[in-house]
Amino acid sequence: MAVKLSTGLRNEMLSGQELRKIFIDSAIKIYSGTAPADADAAVTGTLLAVITKASGTLSPGEVSTAKEATHLITSHANGETFSLVINGTTYTYTNTPDLDAIPIAAALAALVDADPAVEAHAAGTATIYIRSKFPGVTFTITKDGTGTTTLTDDAVANVASDGLKFLAASAGAIAKNADVWSGVGLAVGTAGYFRLVKSSDTGVLSTTEIRLQGNVGTSGSDLTLSSVNITIGATQTIDTATITMPASV
Repeated sequence: MAVKLSTGLRNEMLSGQELRKIFIDSAIKIYSGTAPADADAAVTGTLLAVITKASGTLSPGEVSTAKEATHLITSHANGETFSLVINGTTYTYTNTPDLDAIPIAAALAALVDADPAVEAHAAGTATIYIRSKFPGVTFTITKDGTGTTTLTDDAVANVASDGLKFLAASAGAIAKNADVWSGVGLAVGTAGYFRLVKSSDTGVLSTTEIRLQGNVGTSGSDLTLSSVNITIGATQTIDTATITMPASV
């Protein structure tokens, strides 16, 4: 059985959303029985386990908080430099010709916004607002340069939910991050299929829910478990997980 994408997931991807970002704070739900005909259909079978970060309880609607920082340009002169260092990468704007603080902030924000870890904008002010591109995934930030500025790190703190998160894409695929992905058995049964879903998904018939569905087995399956026999209280762990985008369709 090939992995199936819900209409909601396909619409998000076709609208330009990154798959990694779409499935931030997600969960893998494992069910007994035969999978529904498509990922839009209501779930069937018994819910046997919910895979989250370290078996944590992912409440409906629970989401991570993105870290935010601000960088205020307070004074400037012709030829001064203004730098922000994001996760070790330096972005520098040199004030030549001499500009006011607001266009300096806009120019530096445009440079920083290219960093894969953050989003940045100045919005017509002398303050640059920087936030995590992926909520729950933090970043480091320091300032440099000869211009006078004020950096406020952790203006909003990064808080990661109990949901699952993927790493940046590489070689046409995204893989699980370093978190432990696990869940405790909720019922006795034989795992038949799974769905990767958002925390608010109730499993009903829907053309808007974000879902990825596949079969479960001990080998040659979309999701491989050491045993498909789930018991109450036994922890199921997923050590590797990768979503690959095909090179042709």
